Amino acid sequence: MSNLYQQLTPLLPVGASILDAGCGSGRDALNFKNMGFDVEAFDASKAMSEAASQLIGQNVHCCTFMEFNSQRSFDAIWACASLLHVPHKKLPETFEHLAQFLSNEGKFTVSFKYGDSERQEGERHFTDMNEVRFEQVIRDAGCLSVGKTWLTSDNRPQNETKWFNSILYK
Repeated sequence: MSNLYQQLTPLLPVGASILDAGCGSGRDALNFKNMGFDVEAFDASKAMSEAASQLIGQNVHCCTFMEFNSQRSFDAIWACASLLHVPHKKLPETFEHLAQFLSNEGKFTVSFKYGDSERQEGERHFTDMNEVRFEQVIRDAGCLSVGKTWLTSDNRPQNETKWFNSILYK
C-alpha cells in the first residue's frame, strides 16, 4: 500500500491528523500511526472496529459514514476501498457529511473498484467508479474539488481488479 500512501503523505504537515474512514482491520491506520501521524478511525462493522482497536492500540469507533461525528477537524480523510460500499445515489451526501470534518486545507483520499456499475454480493453493496461518474458525484456534493485521479492494479496476487483512486481538496 506504500504506493498509495506516497500519494497523500507528502501533501501533509508533520504529525498531521488523519481520519481513517471505514478502516476495516486497521491496517492503514496502523501504518499512518507508525509514520507519526495522529490517527482516528472508525468502521461500521463491530467485529472490524474491535479488531482494529486491538491492532492500533486505541479506540476505533463503530459507526457508519453518516453516523460519524467529531469535534475535531482532520488534515486528511483516508477512505481506501470503503466508500465503494455506499450506493451511488448516496455518495454526494456522504462526501458532504465527511468533508465537514476536514480542515480548510484538508485532503480526502478515496479508492473504488474501476467501472460504472453497482452490484450486491451477498449482504455487501459495491459501487464502482470511473472518471465520469466520479466527477458527477463530486460536483453534486459541492464541497470538494478533484486534485488528482489515477488507476492502480490490485496488490493481491492473481487479482486483475483495477482501482480508481483520487485525492480531493476541501
